[in-house]
Amino acid sequence: MDAIVMNTLTGAITEYDNYGFHAATPTHAGNATGLYAFGGDLDVAQPIVAEAVTGETLWGDSRKKFLDMVYFSIPDGEGRGELIVQGAGEAEYRYPFPFRPSGQSRAKPGKGIRENYLAFGFSNPDGDDFTLDRVEVLVAQSRTRRV
Repeated sequence: MDAIVMNTLTGAITEYDNYGFHAATPTHAGNATGLYAFGGDLDVAQPIVAEAVTGETLWGDSRKKFLDMVYFSIPDGEGRGELIVQGAGEAEYRYPFPFRPSGQSRAKPGKGIRENYLAFGFSNPDGDDFTLDRVEVLVAQSRTRRV
């Protein structure tokens, strides 16, 4: 059984898929094996990996899109991040990039992506700390191709 926990002050949502919690309070959760405290930098000795993906949407008009670059404003981050690009159906592409000390990082998507509907996201695959302020996607449209 999965458990979904929401921070009512920030709106942040966390899903636990390997604990089978029966009950949760603002600071603790319990299941048949014990009581667990929320908080900290680790999740039972594992780094906490975050992932956020936008909804799939038609960017601009109905012509196919070519991705040029994706910029991330991450003022408080160390380590690396991962750009997530989702296309039609089950198509998903991931591109690692380093966090830069300037707070502005970029990821170069693959040149073969040609889609009408796209979703974009960010992940911290190693559990590195970060604050994500903004995502900017540079999309170029085909001059004629719609199908």
